Amino acid sequence: MMKTKAFRYLWVGQALANGGDVFFIVAIIAALFEKTHSPFLMSIIPVVITFSRFISSVIAPLVLDRFHLKNLLFFSQSFKTIIMILLSITLFMNIENMVVFFVLVSSVAFLDGWALPARNAYVPSIVRREDLMGANGFLSTIDQAVQFSAWAAGGILAAFAGEEWTLVLTAILFLASSFMMYSLPVYGSGIPEKREQAVSLAEKMASGWADIWRNTKLRNIFLIYAIESAATVVWIAAILYVYVDQQLGRGEEWWGFINGAFFIGLITAGLLLLKIHRLFSGNVYRWLPLALISTSLATLFFGLTHIAVISLLFSVIFGFFDGLKVILLQTAVQHSVTPEKLGKVFAAQGAVTTLIFGIFSMLAGYFTEAAGVSPVFIGSSILLMTAVIPAIALKNNLTED
Repeated sequence: MMKTKAFRYLWVGQALANGGDVFFIVAIIAALFEKTHSPFLMSIIPVVITFSRFISSVIAPLVLDRFHLKNLLFFSQSFKTIIMILLSITLFMNIENMVVFFVLVSSVAFLDGWALPARNAYVPSIVRREDLMGANGFLSTIDQAVQFSAWAAGGILAAFAGEEWTLVLTAILFLASSFMMYSLPVYGSGIPEKREQAVSLAEKMASGWADIWRNTKLRNIFLIYAIESAATVVWIAAILYVYVDQQLGRGEEWWGFINGAFFIGLITAGLLLLKIHRLFSGNVYRWLPLALISTSLATLFFGLTHIAVISLLFSVIFGFFDGLKVILLQTAVQHSVTPEKLGKVFAAQGAVTTLIFGIFSMLAGYFTEAAGVSPVFIGSSILLMTAVIPAIALKNNLTED
């Protein structure tokens, strides 16, 4: 399964791209702070990224109709390479135009909006159905391990080499990723062929949503996606900073410890599914309610504890079951949709989760300031518990089938 050249090109290329994405974020945050020292302008970065990814996800069906998934992955990384070069030039030349800076940042996020759906849709074309869970677990493990190490490496690199050279290295990583994506096979089982259909642009953009609406399983899966996107905003940096300061009474280093514990949980979940994926593969819908209940309880106890060491334990537990839930949901989608429709369905998923996450991130910030951090975690826990309802409906639907 994971020894084929195609799968190796995919995971290596994605690992290089993920490392570059982290270096990119580190570099632009450091560069913007050095240039402006403005917290407001820095806060605009996640808004720009979220909005750009949402727009990209909405129009992704139009792109998916015109390009093979392999070509889409290649073009995305190639254009990101060019943007990194342009960004590094603006920093080397000390160009102060913030409009240019944010347009380039937005362009990177825009390209990411269809790259991840394309990757998730491409996986079933090179992996056997019974090995999908293991492949998703492996890719998740690589993603999280790369991000975990890249954040630390990116900070050190930016501090010693400067933001400009960090972006140059990012461009090199994206270029290497582009070569890997170019090496993927164009034709193969499950890869959609380019087709011209006499349908309107609106119909093409809505095709993924129409597939979700017609499929009972997909409706329940995407209801879970929507609920967990709203609930998990409490784990963003802004809320955790307040949690560490007000709830634990510790220094900023504990924010790093909590994030590290969370990543350890995520990586452990990916490794577990990689090793015993056959056990989970035939029971995707039976394990999903357990994962959701566990994330709900971990969020609740994390939000209530004032003991720093205990918070790390619950962060690991949340990360483990959150990673399990993500892989289970992704595999469930891949099992529920025909290959030619998979990219559009994943694009719709990206649009809804990005929009909901952006809106609820702002709401979580407001309610944390108004009511404190514990009530926000309690509300998140309740939301996550409601996601068990569609998860049980999925399990019952499978039993009826």
